[in-house]
Amino acid sequence: MTKKAYVLIDVEKGQSGSVAAELSGRAGIIITDVILGPHDVVAIVEAENVDEIVRIVRDEITQADGVVRTDTMLVVSGR
Repeated sequence: MTKKAYVLIDVEKGQSGSVAAELSGRAGIIITDVILGPHDVVAIVEAENVDEIVRIVRDEITQADGVVRTDTMLVVSGR
């Protein structure tokens, strides 16, 4: 069963659009949206298992230029 997570991303000032664009379309990253509030970008990540979600967050999202911090919420149930 596919696993899903929401990743809230904080970026350097003025980098929201470029970070969202850079992450968009990478394997496992389904959606990236620039948001208003305490975080700058939200990404929806899907993978076959939790270990793969961890890898995507660690290797793809946190390593992207301009990313300062992430907060990952693993979905445990949904429609």
